[in-house]
Amino acid sequence: MKLKDRVALVTGGSAGLGRGIALAFAREGAGVAVCGRNEERLDEVVREIEKAGAPGLAVRADVSSSREVKRMFSQVLARFGTLDILVNNAGIFRSDEAGVKDRMKHLDLLTTPVPRHSLQITRNMSDDIWQRMFEVNVNGVFYCTREALNIMEDKGYGKIINIASISGISAISSHSPNYSAAKGAVVAFTRSVAQEVAGAGVCVNCIAPGYIDTPEFMRGIEQMSPERKARLMQLIPLGRIGKIDEYASLAVHLASEDANYMVGQIISPNGGLVI
Repeated sequence: MKLKDRVALVTGGSAGLGRGIALAFAREGAGVAVCGRNEERLDEVVREIEKAGAPGLAVRADVSSSREVKRMFSQVLARFGTLDILVNNAGIFRSDEAGVKDRMKHLDLLTTPVPRHSLQITRNMSDDIWQRMFEVNVNGVFYCTREALNIMEDKGYGKIINIASISGISAISSHSPNYSAAKGAVVAFTRSVAQEVAGAGVCVNCIAPGYIDTPEFMRGIEQMSPERKARLMQLIPLGRIGKIDEYASLAVHLASEDANYMVGQIISPNGGLVI
């Protein structure tokens, strides 16, 4: 029970990694609020949280709206009275048909002996696609962090965990320059805010995941040809995709008293894909 009597908020908590972190926190004794945009899935996660013996709260919110973020924090305070842990997990990536096609072109460029060429992605990217990525993946992290610090700094305690990506610390996702730039911004924001607020007893750190076996990611893998999937696996020294529980256990550690001396660190479990 490493998080007994703590209160956590996990954004993007209705599925995938966010859901895994929320349930891991609940099993460690924390009350957990989850936010997202799918009410049905949020309610399902809250039932799982309560089944684990912890109190839960579902909040439908779009983190790209500062107004909705303020409302979300008001609901968390009304339910729990405080907040000890924030996980900024909500995010989007290029999941449309064009994004999938660009990822496959990038993989082929990395793993087959084709002539070197430009993927011609940045030159054709629209303003709207670029800006939407920042609205959710960067502005959302800022809005939630700002609200959390209004609680945590005043009481002299808090843990903030930002979920970035290997895309923000390497060129592994040059098929999605907007996503890479946004996650790089999260990394830089983590370091800056961590130094700013450490003296108030708030520890800010970042997890920069590699590939994760979320249902959405694995659907993309299943659509690959066996030959292309084999080439993807060859990029990972461990030869496999990371499990949600492997990431969630790290989040539990960073949220616990065991990590009280961790400040501004960017930790990247990725099977050796980026070293």
